[in-house]
Amino acid sequence: MIDKVLVKDKNEGNKKAHDILKKIVDSRTLLALSGGTSPDYQKMIVEGGDINPGCICIVDERYGEPFHANSNELLLKNAGVKDCADGKCLESYKILSGKGFEQTVEDYDQLIAELLGRFPKRVGVMGIGSNLHTAGIFPNSVAAHSPNFVVGEEVDDEFPKRVTLTLKAFGGFQYFVILVFGKEKKEALEKMLDENENDMQKFPAVFYRKAQAKSYLITDIAV
Repeated sequence: MIDKVLVKDKNEGNKKAHDILKKIVDSRTLLALSGGTSPDYQKMIVEGGDINPGCICIVDERYGEPFHANSNELLLKNAGVKDCADGKCLESYKILSGKGFEQTVEDYDQLIAELLGRFPKRVGVMGIGSNLHTAGIFPNSVAAHSPNFVVGEEVDDEFPKRVTLTLKAFGGFQYFVILVFGKEKKEALEKMLDENENDMQKFPAVFYRKAQAKSYLITDIAV
């Protein structure tokens, strides 16, 4: 089920995301955060100081050294998420640890399996790309059908080497807050919401329309 929340811009959208997270997140919650340009975690999570999950993890990462310049983890750190979690003694986990690619994937897969077992509520803050990728799950990605919770693969993108949660992992989530801003994503959003489009391998973001979880779609695009 997708509830559409129409906003005037990204700023209002991130405030709406905060309000929704405040209602659905508690100490039993695993909160999974994505990167990208849509979320403003300073506004969404840090400033209010009232989003207190049991644990924070990251949805996907561009492989490299810890906190490399293009990493999602650096984005979250610069937004104050790490300091916020540390200050409240909240569990928080990142992907990159300086290990090789395959070992990084294996370690994160084991960690996510353990976190999914410990936290009965799972909430994801997500985005979608113009090609309908979501997290690190790109069109024709093994992550759309893998039996694992985390995979690593090279995708067709400016940052090809990715570590990402899979659709199997997201299948255990109860809530998603999906942020989509900018008229350049209108076509992708229309396709995601089209009841006649059901190919999650070709268009991974279609998953949100077909999943059992409740999704809040926050957007400035009228569709």
